[in-house]
Amino acid sequence: MSAGDIFKSIHEQTEGDSPPRRLSRQQIEDLVSGGEVVSHADCTAADFSGVNLAGGVFEQVDFGKADLSGAQLNESIFLNSTFAGANLTGANLHLAMCNECTFENARLGKASLPVAKFIDTNLSSVDLDGADLACCALVRSDLTDTNLSNAHLNRASVLDCTLTNARLDGADCEQALLMKVDFRDISISGAVFRQVLLYDCCFAQINMRGMDFSMSQFKGSDLRGADLSDAILTQASFMEADLSEARLENVQANRGLFVKAKLLNAHIKGALLRQSIFQEADLTLADLTKADAEASAFGKAICRGTKFCAANLTDCDFSHADLSGADMAGANLFRTKLHRIKEEKTIWTGANREAAFGTDPELAEAEQWQPTL
Repeated sequence: MSAGDIFKSIHEQTEGDSPPRRLSRQQIEDLVSGGEVVSHADCTAADFSGVNLAGGVFEQVDFGKADLSGAQLNESIFLNSTFAGANLTGANLHLAMCNECTFENARLGKASLPVAKFIDTNLSSVDLDGADLACCALVRSDLTDTNLSNAHLNRASVLDCTLTNARLDGADCEQALLMKVDFRDISISGAVFRQVLLYDCCFAQINMRGMDFSMSQFKGSDLRGADLSDAILTQASFMEADLSEARLENVQANRGLFVKAKLLNAHIKGALLRQSIFQEADLTLADLTKADAEASAFGKAICRGTKFCAANLTDCDFSHADLSGADMAGANLFRTKLHRIKEEKTIWTGANREAAFGTDPELAEAEQWQPTL
């Protein structure tokens, strides 16, 4: 049946103001097996456990409080339909598409939902404990109070959704995309966030101590005051993120990306930051005491009043950085590039500045060259 035939059938079945027709399990099965659209139907509180409705098209169908446990609903399309309070435990919705549907208070524990799509759908207070949502797309949907504990969300996409008071404890979010998600009221204890894209998300004041965010991207995210102490941030990206007053003590963040990030008053003592990039980052008043930032790039970084006491800055590049008032006491500056830095009231006590490279006169001349008009 073509898309045009589907919408023609829907229009014919919904024409007029007649009440939803009550359909039995057998009638639904016959319509689906015959390739017909099931529309404007009342299936509330019916027993559909184990039913095979794969590939069906449903429009304005009410499955409220129905038993759909173990049902085969894979590759089906649901438009403006409701599953409020329904039991879909263990159901198969692989490749299903739900647009403007309602699942409020439904049970989908251990349901199979890989590559399913939920668009403009109400999933509030839904139980998805242990459900398989791999490669699933959740767009502009409401997941308030939803239980996603132990769910498999690897490679899933969550875009512009509300997750207030949602639970992601123990969930596997590896390689997922979460955009504009506010995590402040979400429980994420024990969740896996490796290689996750976390764009424009809010983690302000959240406790994420010791969590593994290796190779994840926090581009443009708000992490003000977040506690990431002892976290694994290897190759993580915080480009243009706000980490002001965040706690990053003892993090493992080798090869991290902090380009244009805000790290004002951040606590970064003892952190592993080897080969990281802080290009144009704002580290004003940040504390990197005893941090290991060997071979990291701080070009054009703002480090006013920043503490680098006893830090390992071997082979680092501070070209054009503002180190005004910075405390470099006891820092290892072997082969460190200090090309054209600003160093008003900078403290160098005990640092081996003589082992560092100063301004390169030829490079400085080239940088200031202007074409003759």
